[in-house]
Amino acid sequence: MNNTIIRIFSMSLLMVAPSIPAAGQEIMSGEAEIYDLDASRAGNSLNVAMSLDITALTVGGDETVILTPVIEKGDRSIDLPPVEIRGRRAYMHYLRNGEQPITDNAARTARSVRRWQRLGKEQRIDYSAAVPFERWMRGATLAIREESCGCDDTPLALGTTQVGRVLHTPYTPQFVISFVEPEPEPVKTREESFSAYINFKVDKHDILVDYKDNAAELAAITESVNRVGEDSDLTITSISIDGWASPEAPESYNLALSQRRADALAEYIADNTDTGDALITAKGHGEDWVNFRAYAVALPQLLDREKVLAIIDDGAMSLDEKDAALVKLIPPTIYHRLIGEIYPRLRRNDYRIVYNVRSFDVQEARAMFDSAPKKLSLSEMYLVAGLYEKGSAEYNHVMEVAARTYPTEVAAAVNAAAVMIEAGDYDGALALLEKAPSTAPVLNAQGLAYARRGDIGKAREAWTQAAQQASADAKHNLAELEKSME
Repeated sequence: MNNTIIRIFSMSLLMVAPSIPAAGQEIMSGEAEIYDLDASRAGNSLNVAMSLDITALTVGGDETVILTPVIEKGDRSIDLPPVEIRGRRAYMHYLRNGEQPITDNAARTARSVRRWQRLGKEQRIDYSAAVPFERWMRGATLAIREESCGCDDTPLALGTTQVGRVLHTPYTPQFVISFVEPEPEPVKTREESFSAYINFKVDKHDILVDYKDNAAELAAITESVNRVGEDSDLTITSISIDGWASPEAPESYNLALSQRRADALAEYIADNTDTGDALITAKGHGEDWVNFRAYAVALPQLLDREKVLAIIDDGAMSLDEKDAALVKLIPPTIYHRLIGEIYPRLRRNDYRIVYNVRSFDVQEARAMFDSAPKKLSLSEMYLVAGLYEKGSAEYNHVMEVAARTYPTEVAAAVNAAAVMIEAGDYDGALALLEKAPSTAPVLNAQGLAYARRGDIGKAREAWTQAAQQASADAKHNLAELEKSME
């Protein structure tokens, strides 16, 4: 009985890498040689092809050499159709008698055996086979199992030679995130809001500059108005004042008192700034029970807090009845803390300055970008970004400032998140996107951040929601994700 040797001479690098040197690895005397080994994936199939040169292989007249390509990894393996190379008498015996081929046993019934006669001259066999591709095959070994048998048809194992390794290069998905153009802003309207705590004498609405710390409070009010009014880039369009009172008097009285005090502040602003009184409106709202509740929740070590909150939340009681119930709380120190620590914070005037900002060209916008970003629209900010190379530190800085200035704007959030994702800051991008409404572009950006972070489940969920909102980017990304998971 002669024995075999397998040698590899050339191969495709599409999916197979050599595991033995080109000169071959001798097992025993006599040799078979493998040329042009190729394994490639086509759809759901793994195709294996090779040229098996048996010119130097010695096979006895009654002998059959069986070469079985095997894909194996760990405890999993799959046999490809084996090759039977028969000596002259063994092959003729097979043709005359049609006996069951040696390799057609129960374990190999699904494999078609390829049979050749050893002709005793230069001889090359072209081999090809295909099996369904399975994920476990990535990184598996491609080997040739060698067996031989003689007259008794009992295969004798000669060994297994590794001839390659199945290298599956995972599909690299090409996810996309499109730049979001900001909504046009023909008129740039901005506003600034403040709270003023002016001290009034009991039941009075006259503003006394020298009373308690009113001088500093009033100076802050006029400074905030003048700062806007004196800026040549800005034009005040309105100032609105909302007056509030604490609950310790009847509700109707407090409503009227809050109106008188709001009117007094409106008059003071008109008299002490260049803003005409036609642009100033004042409205009294009476008692502020919403903030009263919030302050009560936060008041440190407030005794019987739940009783206080129960009175505030009682929808069946009038405001005057609530006030009376708070006065009756036992011990009296509960109410004393309320009127001493919470009520003064409720007596205030909130005021809002609304103004328009002129438009700027790109050079003006660049000059004021870091000092006064709120004066710029998103479109003007992106004109500044266009002055720099995309991905540069300057470009990324513009995107970051835009998102910080307009955190709830979809365009600002998505475009800045794209920069952060590119830089590998996936958590930062997600935190930024959480502040924006859940529109399709925001959901698509969230999906990309999750995918890059490795959270495939959340990525698929975000992209699915975006796709339901007709996002072409999200539909593309879902398809790419599925390709990568095959």
